[in-house]
Amino acid sequence: MHHTHPIPRAILLFIFCIVGIIVFSLVAISVCKVAGIDLESKLGLQIQTAFTQIGGFLLPALVFRRIFGGKSVTHFSLNKPKTLHVILTVILAITGLGIVAYAGEINLKLLEGRGGFIAALKELEDQSAEIMMIMLDMKSIGSLLVTILLVGLLPGICEEFLFRGALQSQLAKAFKNIHVAIWTTAIIFSAIHFQFFGFIPRMLLGALFGYVLIYTGSIWMPILAHFINNTVGVLGYYLAQNTDIISQEQVESTEVSWLIALGSASLVLGIILLMKKSSNWPERRLEYLKFPYPKETYIDQSEDDSPS
Repeated sequence: MHHTHPIPRAILLFIFCIVGIIVFSLVAISVCKVAGIDLESKLGLQIQTAFTQIGGFLLPALVFRRIFGGKSVTHFSLNKPKTLHVILTVILAITGLGIVAYAGEINLKLLEGRGGFIAALKELEDQSAEIMMIMLDMKSIGSLLVTILLVGLLPGICEEFLFRGALQSQLAKAFKNIHVAIWTTAIIFSAIHFQFFGFIPRMLLGALFGYVLIYTGSIWMPILAHFINNTVGVLGYYLAQNTDIISQEQVESTEVSWLIALGSASLVLGIILLMKKSSNWPERRLEYLKFPYPKETYIDQSEDDSPS
C-alpha cells in the first residue's frame, strides 16, 4: 500500500470522506431518534453537525494515515509554530475578510438571476441557510460558546486535517508543484460543501489555508485561521441578535468597496510573503513533494509514526 501512487490515494481518501459522511449522518439520525430528539431542532442539528464533521472529515484523514503511514501525509505537519507565525496567521485571518467578502460579491453577481439548474441550486442553498440559521440562534453566552465549538473549532480541526493535512500532501506529491496542489485542494474543498453561491470565497479561503500550512510548517496555523474565519461570522450573528451594534443584514452582506478589497488583498499578500521569508519551506520542500519514498522508510514503522 505504501507504493500506491498519490492520485489513487487521493481518490480513496475522497471515498473515505463520502462514506464517512453517509455512515455518520445515519448514526447521528439514529442517536437523535433513540433519544427522542427532533432532527430539525437546534440540538438535533448540533448532533448531526458534530457526527458529520468527526466521521466525515477527521476520521477519514486518520484512517488514511493509518493505512499509508505518517510520511504519506508528512505527519500532518504536527509541528509547533513560531510565535511570529501565530501572530501573522491571526492578522491574516482578520485582514483577509475584506477580499473574501469581495470575492463573495463577485460570486453572487456571476450567478444571481440565472434560471434553470442555477436557480434550483439557489433554492437548495437557501434551504441550507435556513437550517444553519437554526444553529446560529444564540440567546445566551452558553449557546454562543457551543456554537463556536461546533461551527468554529470543530470544522477548523476536522476539515483542515482532511484537506490541508491529507489531500493537499497527496496532490503535492502527485503534481510535484505546491501551487497546483494548493489550488486544486482549495477547489475540491469548496466544491464538497455544495454551496456554489459561495464557491469563489471558499476556494480563496482554502488556498490561503494551504499557503499558511506550507509557509508556517504547522497544521495548527490553518486550523487557527479557519477557526477565526468561522468564529467571526458566529460572533456577528450573536451581536446582531442580542445588541444594536450590528444588524443581521450587515452580517450577511458581502458588499465591500473595491478599495477595501484591494487593501485587504495587499495585506494578505504581504503577510503570506512575510511568512514565506521567515519559513523553513526550502528545507522541507523535498520531503513534502517526495514520492516514492526510499525503501528504508517502509521498514521502520515506529519511525514512520513519529511526528516530524
